Amino acid sequence: MKWHIIRLVCIYLVNFGVSSSVNRADYGEIRLFQTPVSYNVDMTVLLNDVSRRDKEISYKVKTDLNVYPVWNDSEFEFLLKFELVSPQLLSRGKHISAEYMAMKSVWDTYSHSSFYAHWKDGLIQTAYLDPNELIDIQNFKRSLLSLFQIQAFDGERQETDISGTCDILYETLSMNVIRKIKRRCGAPEWSPDGLDSVQSRRLTRFTLSDALDALDELHAEELHEMDALKARVWLRARRALPAPAAAARAASLAAALGALPAALAPAALAAPPPAASGGADDDVAQALQAAREARGAGAGASGDARGARAALRLLRALRRAPPAPLAALLHDHAEPDLLETLCEALGLVGSAATHSAVAPFLRLRSPDVTPHLARRYLAALALAPHPQESVIEDVLRAAEEVNEASIVESALLAAAAAASRLPSEPIASVVRDSLARSLAKCKDDECRRVRIHALGNLRRDDTVESLLEHAERGAGPAALAALDALEGVAAALATPERVLRLERLALDGRALEVRAAALDLLLRCSAVAPFSLPRTLLALHERGPPELLRLAWQRLRALAVDHEHVRKLLRMLPLRLRGWDAQALAGTSSVLVREAGAGGGWRALLESVQVARGGLLRRGRVRLLALSPANVTDDTLSVEIWTRGLEAFAGDTTKETSSEEEGESESTSGGLALGVGGLRAHTFTLFSGQAELLGHVWAGTGSEPTPVLRALRPVGGAEVALPLLGGAPLTYRHEALVSLALDAQAQVSLWSRSARSQLELRGAVVAEGEARVDTAWGSLTAEAADEAEPRLSISADLDFYDGVELCVRVDVAEYERSAAVALRSALGARGAGGAGGARGARSVRRAARRRWPAAGRTLALGAPNDASCRALGAAPE
Repeated sequence: MKWHIIRLVCIYLVNFGVSSSVNRADYGEIRLFQTPVSYNVDMTVLLNDVSRRDKEISYKVKTDLNVYPVWNDSEFEFLLKFELVSPQLLSRGKHISAEYMAMKSVWDTYSHSSFYAHWKDGLIQTAYLDPNELIDIQNFKRSLLSLFQIQAFDGERQETDISGTCDILYETLSMNVIRKIKRRCGAPEWSPDGLDSVQSRRLTRFTLSDALDALDELHAEELHEMDALKARVWLRARRALPAPAAAARAASLAAALGALPAALAPAALAAPPPAASGGADDDVAQALQAAREARGAGAGASGDARGARAALRLLRALRRAPPAPLAALLHDHAEPDLLETLCEALGLVGSAATHSAVAPFLRLRSPDVTPHLARRYLAALALAPHPQESVIEDVLRAAEEVNEASIVESALLAAAAAASRLPSEPIASVVRDSLARSLAKCKDDECRRVRIHALGNLRRDDTVESLLEHAERGAGPAALAALDALEGVAAALATPERVLRLERLALDGRALEVRAAALDLLLRCSAVAPFSLPRTLLALHERGPPELLRLAWQRLRALAVDHEHVRKLLRMLPLRLRGWDAQALAGTSSVLVREAGAGGGWRALLESVQVARGGLLRRGRVRLLALSPANVTDDTLSVEIWTRGLEAFAGDTTKETSSEEEGESESTSGGLALGVGGLRAHTFTLFSGQAELLGHVWAGTGSEPTPVLRALRPVGGAEVALPLLGGAPLTYRHEALVSLALDAQAQVSLWSRSARSQLELRGAVVAEGEARVDTAWGSLTAEAADEAEPRLSISADLDFYDGVELCVRVDVAEYERSAAVALRSALGARGAGGAGGARGARSVRRAARRRWPAAGRTLALGAPNDASCRALGAAPE
């Protein structure tokens, strides 16, 4: 025991000595720059695939650096002269064993240059550089000066250097070695936003001489990871012999500064941002034509990687284009499919420039608005990743000024969805207040439904109380819309008071679909702490219809897969609730959750909630959910179908009516609602009245595959610029886009009292990234692309001739995920004078591509469904 305690004490003392709690003064006083020092400097910059350690593209810069003290006031304040001697650019060929070889470059014109720095208490107060030099040369010198920032105190502080303003942690590793860790570096003038998309690590190690009077070695390293790409930089300065001869020292700082070369001027140590580069802009007309051709027309088109890549290219071109060329493409004589493609892309950009070009063409704020194209534009605007406030304000005003009901709905939904991406901006509150005022003026349920769905797209916690009130006092459509809107703020419902209100909604005598929506929301909100659910289940068991009990039990079993508390609850319930007699429930309503695919830490779930009465569908919703490796759920796609008054065709043997429906006969109607990214889109009425429904049946409407949805959704875009160690600018661009295409068909026979439907969902996920280091002596470029094209099909056979038999099959086709990385460098004599010219240039290209097959699967939907399929004799396709 005694030796164990001694061992722990020794370990503690060792860790204590390595930690940042030791003052450098305990090791003796550091006195730098007492004499001139010469260093051999070696800097390497490389780009590569994040998963590879070789076959990168890179360059080196080697030089000698002499450091002279030309004035000092004490041992902690100096004016230092730095001489850059014979810098060279080195590169290597594409062979894995190739060595770095010197080559002609712009560095050859800087064979001997001087710069100065005022160094005080370990920090560079002012740099003195030649502003006429190339900015990349100046930034390289700034980076060398940043190496000599060292403070003789352990602990944390802030410093400004080539990387910007950083949080600095100094650690003493030994008497001669100090480590400096830089974190949370920010250079707002380079990239105000988007730095979260780059994972950076920066550290420097200082090795002091035994006498603590000079820096023997400085080693700095940076690593920046950007999804599939990475950039690494090493900069090492080693003390060289012999030391240069001492320079004459000035009597005062003013005298020393007065003796500086006339070409030098004071400069900040932080690197200035690079000038905005045009780059290789895509031609809008060409990109538009390519996107139109890749899009295709009719059933079976769209939803592929080719179209997604073309859409990304078009979006890049539109972001850079001024309004005038865009307006020239928008005219009444243009081909319809080209106008559809362009309006959709302009909506996805969501900038003031694109809106100013398309709004006059669509006549958004006039009575003769173009309905079809306007709906396309507004549906895309709802998915724009970076909409501007002025665009949202104009769309909100358009909703108040036009009379077309479909445009009003699309505009309100789009304005709210776009504002939800700017939650901290005033525009979000403006949209909320406008919707609240408009909602108070509504005279009918349809008006309320539209505004309530728009509030749902806004997804603000401060709308929860209003939505709950509308759910409690509203009629069927408005109450159902309010419960749907609460889906976007479900986390805010997990309070005892709000859970109790949802419980009352589920138990009250309302329309079946309203009670089902409230019950489903209640169960999901209570899954983390299901303490009140036994009371709800007991009340349902006593007076709830079998359809609601079926939904409750199936949802609880689905939740039990991921929630331990729900699993314990199911085991602890009274036997009268979980016995076989209580579980043998009549009805056809169902909740089903199945995993449709998995890979790379992601999971795809297919969730189906079907509310039926008497075997007739009242409301059916199918959602495709994506779960990220961080366990964040994305509501990728939702499809909802609702029907009313179909009892005249098939009868209702249950005779279940709510208090709201007693004495009322529902009119025959049906509709379709779609959602992308958790945002509600325009609701379509499929039929209204028996005559219209029968007309569709006899005409065979939708009996052939018919396009239902075409959607493009940008996700996870970022553009970042940051200064690297060594001064070179690193620019990084990442874009990702999801393309969805949904086709459906249905055949109904009233003679045989049967129906068959098929649904095909095609999706493509494309991500593209580019990292670029562009300097006066050449460039390094790394491009990464990742794509997949999953396919999902659902077929359903329904027989309602004698009872109801429903067979559903869900198949996920096998597909392939591919990833590619292309690296290229162009280094050499660019910008250098002399006859060396292009003969000194060298280019290297590398490419790698990987593929992962994903197996297809047929989802198991349970024994009752299998029995129905056997009874109907429905064979798989």
